[in-house]
Parts: sequence; C-alpha cells; structure tokens
Amino acid sequence: MRAILGNITRFPLTNAILVLLIPGIHLKRWLALGGLGTIAVVLGILFAFEVSLAPGLHSIVGTLSLKWAPTPVRSTIFIGLGAIFAGSALVKLLMSLGSARGGRRHWSLLDSLYVGRVLSGGPRVVVIGGGSGLPNLLRGLKHYTSNLTAVVTVADDGGSSGRLRSELDILPPGDIRNCLVALADSETVMQDLMDYRFSTQGQLDGHSFGNILIAALAGIGGDFYKGVEIAGQLLAIRGKVIPSTTTNVTLVGSTVSGQRLVGESRVGAAGEHLRMVALYPPDAPAHPDAMRAIEEADLIILGPGSLFTSIVPNLLVKDIAAAVANANGLKMYVCNVAGEAGETAGLSLLDHLNVIRYYAGTYSVDIVIANDNLLGGNVPETVSLIDPKQAWQDPAVRVLADIIDEAKPTRHEPAKLAAAITQTYRQHRGKRRRLPLLWHNVQQPAHFNGGEPVGANQQSS
Repeated sequence: MRAILGNITRFPLTNAILVLLIPGIHLKRWLALGGLGTIAVVLGILFAFEVSLAPGLHSIVGTLSLKWAPTPVRSTIFIGLGAIFAGSALVKLLMSLGSARGGRRHWSLLDSLYVGRVLSGGPRVVVIGGGSGLPNLLRGLKHYTSNLTAVVTVADDGGSSGRLRSELDILPPGDIRNCLVALADSETVMQDLMDYRFSTQGQLDGHSFGNILIAALAGIGGDFYKGVEIAGQLLAIRGKVIPSTTTNVTLVGSTVSGQRLVGESRVGAAGEHLRMVALYPPDAPAHPDAMRAIEEADLIILGPGSLFTSIVPNLLVKDIAAAVANANGLKMYVCNVAGEAGETAGLSLLDHLNVIRYYAGTYSVDIVIANDNLLGGNVPETVSLIDPKQAWQDPAVRVLADIIDEAKPTRHEPAKLAAAITQTYRQHRGKRRRLPLLWHNVQQPAHFNGGEPVGANQQSS
C-alpha cells in the first residue's frame, strides 16, 4: 500500500486530489455545495428552454422540481437557488483557502492546507527539556503534528541568556529562542537571524539577536511569557513554547565528593558525577499553561538533552513532576546517544531512566527510546556512545532505533528520531488521537525495533 501511494503521489494532479480528500481539510463541504448549486443552475436552464430529459430521469427530477409549475417559475427557482448555493460555496471556499494560507504566503497552497488544517488536528504532544536536544526533536516532530508544546527549563545562567537575566531581571531566553526557531516555518532564515551574535566593543558583544528580541517583546507585552507568545506569532511557529516556571530559579548541585555547585553552567561543567541537584527556591510554581498541556497531552516526551541540566530542572518544579506522573498520555523518555563528561559519563541506559524516575516518580515513563547505531567503531575517541544492548528487565518498553546523527555523533538526527517516536506512538497509542499521514519528505530510519518489550532473554537487533 505504501508503494502504491508513493507512485500515485508522484503526479501533481493526483497528489492534489489526495490532499483535498484528507479529513479535516475543510474544503470538501464547500466543493460539494458548489457542485450542488451548479447542478441546480444547469437544471434550471434546461427547464427554461424546455429541454426534454430522458424518460427515467424525467420522472425522478420532475417529482423534485415542481413538475406542474409554470416553466418560468420552475426555471427561476432552480437558477436562483443554484446561484445562491454556488455563490455561497465560492465565498466560503475562498475564505477557507485564505485562512489556511495565513502567514505562509511563500508556501504552495497544498502545503499551507496540510500544515494549517491537517497537522492542527494531530495528537497533542508535550516535549519537556532544554538545551540543544529539544530543538532537534521539535524539528522532526513538527512535520507530524502542530499541536506541539515545548516545556522548557529556565535555569540557564550562562552566556547571553545569563547576562540578560541578571541585567533585565527576566527569565533566560536562550533555550526558548532555540525552540521557537525549531518550530518556525522558515527555519533556515529564522535560524540565521535569531542566532546572529553581535561582535562589538560594547555591552552588546556576545548577545544574540533572538535573545534581545524576546527581551524586548517581554517588555512590550508586560511579562516574559507574553513576549514569548508574541515571538511565536512573528515566527509563525507550529505549536507553543512555555517556560516550566516563571520564577527566577537557580540550579544547585552537589558532586559525589561533596563539592557544591551553584548555577546551571557550573553544574553542567562538573568534572565528576553528581550526587543530587535541586532548585532554589524549591517551591517554584509551574506555569499553568504547561500544567494544562501535560494534563491534556496524548503523548509526553522527556528529553533528549543533558540529563541534569536540561531535563531534570523541569522535573524539580514539583507541579510539573506530579503532572507527568499522573498524566493519562503515553510517556516516553528519549535517552541521549552519548554520555557527557563528568555529568553522565559511564551511566547506562537504565541508569538514565532511573534518574528520571527518581525526580518524576515511578510512573513517569512508559517507553524508552534509545539509539542502537554505534557507528561501527567510527566514533571519535572523545565520544562515548551509550550501549543499549544489555539485558532488559524493566516495566518500561525499550525501543531501539537508528536515531543518531552520524556527522555529529553526540546528537540525534531530527528526522530519524521523529520517525522512531511516531512509529512507536502508532503502535502503543491505544485510543489516543491518531497521527496524520506524513506529507513532507521526512526520511524513515534505516531500521527500527517496533517497540515490543525487550526481556532479559531477548536481544535487540
């Protein structure tokens, strides 16, 4: 069936027809009404010229079309009603097409319809994390649904974000900026603009344009989250980006040797394993929109990203951790493909999962997504890939797939990761909302373990 659809969609006309037939496109009703109106006009013209219809058709149409009425009355009614139906359908069709175009004037009409109508009916997906891992995931997932909500950590205190945080007393915008860019329709152009860094001898030196833009919009909107919402509208993003908390929090960690580290940048640079991490203040409330999104989600994804500085800080917001544990949505944890020096070096896949459970609760993960492409010995000496091929005796389902970016072996490849996640969701979604068929050309992973529980006596391929 996939091969047949692939051959059909190579032809522009059949491709366009298939898109127009997709449920939720909101065009078929107006096309049908317009067709009905056209038929009525044609019949009215035939009646006006007293054209004889076939005997069988004459009896049917005659009963429904004022057979005994005078010819002028009969034709006028049909032509009038047909014109009203056809005209109304044309107006509604143009309005529907115009609203679908929205801010995507540079896109083809079919792509605009698909993104604006079909993807907006996709499952509600919440991704929780920060750093560079979350944007990578969003770049792939936005081709499957636009009901995306990124819940992002705001514990960053380094670089441009840290300076703006201290100077303007706002939340750090860096991780949020990266997620906004990842969800933007014109991602390449926006990436260059939002990541542009000033190089001066003054106070602008090192600041990114995107961080300053969000800071300015926060000032205009009256609060930080309002500024993020406005930025999302300007970038025409597919989804929402929400800080996990609007409180100015600080990440605090301690190492196994007892060293105390204050600030996300110092925790991330720890040269040894961490014993624990915490937030100050410890009772920072969760953003209400983040809570609502988690409660309503069909799919909740933790990670990927730095375990203790990108994922766990969100779970240290107690309301977020409780919402994840109690949510009815399918819960996935995407493990990093490589260990991080000091922070997670030497930790196994199960170690990573147990850290998530320690902070989010026993029932916080249903499925673990892990990379099984170890690059056949072509890994740089500085990179230590996490080997998932161990005996697995855990209630969570382990799914192994090739999700690594071979050019950057410490990172996930967005298309591969999104495909593995969506295939797993399709197999385990139960009665949750269905994913729409993929329209854009996102490559499938080379091979994929379809998500059956991998037991102690079952080796992964």
